[in-house]
Amino acid sequence: MENPIRRRIIARLSEEPNYQLQLSKELGLSQQLVAKHLVSMEGAGLVSAVFEDSPRGPQRKEYLIKKSFSVTIDLAPNLFKARIFSFGAVPGIQETDEQAQIRSQTSDALRFPEGAARLRPLTQIFAEVDKKLKEMEEERAVLLYLRSLALREAAAVSTTMGGADRKKVIRYLMRETEGIADISASLGLQKQVVGDILEEIEKDLAAPE
Repeated sequence: MENPIRRRIIARLSEEPNYQLQLSKELGLSQQLVAKHLVSMEGAGLVSAVFEDSPRGPQRKEYLIKKSFSVTIDLAPNLFKARIFSFGAVPGIQETDEQAQIRSQTSDALRFPEGAARLRPLTQIFAEVDKKLKEMEEERAVLLYLRSLALREAAAVSTTMGGADRKKVIRYLMRETEGIADISASLGLQKQVVGDILEEIEKDLAAPE
């Protein structure tokens, strides 16, 4: 997804399934280049292809998006987090009353006859969900700003603590919350060393001012 050409292809396929030749014409790219990226994305499971009958000749491949997922990257001094999660199926979490209501509204909308009568309530649902997502993103932006401030201060404090390995573990803990085995593997330190450092940090935090 880091490749700009692939992102252009994905953006077009997100609108509707399409063919290699048509993608090449619409995006102003060579068929060979489009084919190369489609093969790569198909191998990664991002897109899939089905054969469709062509009125002018042999069957042709129609490409479509195979996965539904979200990617977020948080980047700031002392902060880097990259996450990817799929929403192609209902998550295994309890729905809120508000989410259950939106699901019910969607089901009700599908009972309308196809066409404008069905599109109208669905459009209202889109607007409601988009509004909620915007509110969540704004709240998340504030929380990330506050976390960044706290991380900056914690990083300044960690520079006064002795021992290179100790500082390395402290800075890792400021970014992630992991077990001893994960910290050991990520930092290339022995588990015993990590365990001893964590015990020292815990004692320091528990000590009276």
